[in-house]
Amino acid sequence: MAKGKLIRRKAPLIVFEGADGSGKTTQSKLLVSHLEKSKIRNAYVSFPRYENSMWGQMVKRYLLGEFGGVDDVDPYFGSMLYAGDRLSFRNEMNKWLAGGRTVVANRYMQSNMAHMGAKLDNLSAQNKYIKWLEDLEYGENKIPKEDIVLFLHVPVSVSKKLMGGRSVDIHEKNLGYLRKVVTLYERIADSRKNWETVECTNNGKILPPLEIHKKVLEVLKRRKIVA
Repeated sequence: MAKGKLIRRKAPLIVFEGADGSGKTTQSKLLVSHLEKSKIRNAYVSFPRYENSMWGQMVKRYLLGEFGGVDDVDPYFGSMLYAGDRLSFRNEMNKWLAGGRTVVANRYMQSNMAHMGAKLDNLSAQNKYIKWLEDLEYGENKIPKEDIVLFLHVPVSVSKKLMGGRSVDIHEKNLGYLRKVVTLYERIADSRKNWETVECTNNGKILPPLEIHKKVLEVLKRRKIVA
């Protein structure tokens, strides 16, 4: 496949996004299971690919704090590591989509929009950064555009409890930063037509995974992305 060559897609790209601990992995895998039961050809990818690409390994080092804390790493520079990881997997995703496989992505470039954009202090700077990121990833790197982003909305107070005692990275341990991330996710979701917010809590408690999965399917069927 020629470098950066545009392809004719035969299947959608579905992206799950949300703050740390919001259940992205659980919901993306439940969707994959549903697609398999429905005899819909599919493929799954989780970004960053920590162990499967040199870029992903660099992201892991960043998240472990080897390059400094959250505020020490410039969002533009940090985004290059994540973008490199997605670029290195672009051709595989294009093959899946061109071959008629519905692709389910556990995080995509929208994670950078929120996590890196949250490092910037004002709306103007955030908008400038998001435009730069889209120009880089969709324009320069030509990664496939998503058909829908499912934003799993969970308040930070709840997601922190869900993370429990697991080892946390420089993003997860900073509650003030995580609140900024969720706020930016909310703003982006409200302004983008291909985003859908899925409320995952009720009265401060997380909903059962299958109940959230049902909401996800309702959105995808209403959008005519899955039958």
